[in-house]
Amino acid sequence: MALYAVIPELSEEEKKLPLAKYFEEYPLLDPTPLECQLLDSGPMAVSDAVPAANWLDILQPSGYRKVEFGYCMMPDGSGYYAEYFVTPPSVTPEMMPWFLNWINYKSKNTPEGQGNLRYKLWYPPDHWEHTYVNGKDDKDGVWSFGTLDNGKSGAKNGSEEISYPLDLREYGLSEERIRALKEAGCTFSAACEKVEGGHHLVLRLQRPCPYGGTETFNHEWIGYCAQDGKIIQDKGTPVNEEYLRNVLIHNITEHHHLPRFLPKLYAEYHDKPIDAD
Repeated sequence: MALYAVIPELSEEEKKLPLAKYFEEYPLLDPTPLECQLLDSGPMAVSDAVPAANWLDILQPSGYRKVEFGYCMMPDGSGYYAEYFVTPPSVTPEMMPWFLNWINYKSKNTPEGQGNLRYKLWYPPDHWEHTYVNGKDDKDGVWSFGTLDNGKSGAKNGSEEISYPLDLREYGLSEERIRALKEAGCTFSAACEKVEGGHHLVLRLQRPCPYGGTETFNHEWIGYCAQDGKIIQDKGTPVNEEYLRNVLIHNITEHHHLPRFLPKLYAEYHDKPIDAD
């Protein structure tokens, strides 16, 4: 891979918006050489993957698995990947929740029919639209539109996804474990994603990194969903090794990119009206 990823050019209308400067000042970087080496080595061993039935095993306040970055197809026909990344201390605790809310709203002068420029900023090759289903919070899900093939298809030619937050207490996470995780400085979240042709199950853990900043463990099971306290396989969900590799490239690229511009973006926008240009 090259150092810089190729991103779509903004429209003339988008270039006139103040947010456009972030696209110029912070070019999108490809995954690091070490990550490229791991991706190029092919799928991880199935024995090193976490089965969907054991998904809560990743919620540990310390320690590491044999493989924390990789992907593979599972024997039951589902797909799996594990992603690990570190967010630097320059991204303070209040910045991420602010950003994840901010991208669900468009600035008042966003040109019609050209997508959500705020969401595009996070990962221009694949992002197009992003909003709350109910228009105010994630209680009824978060709707997004785009692709996961790193610019191959073009974001506006993508498909929709709705992510529904999950309460892990309903899936066996005890109050005792929750207290232990919080005491260790950990946070976590889970979601069931409805995608074209099926479902994805997602679980994320953040905790203080011994080397500084915050380390995130992001796991996803392609072809599973969660409902009424049960983990259910959706065998119709499309997935293959190429798809898994592309998703992992997409995710690690956007997760490295965001900390580069978020401190400046937050300083400029966090105290402005939600629809500020």
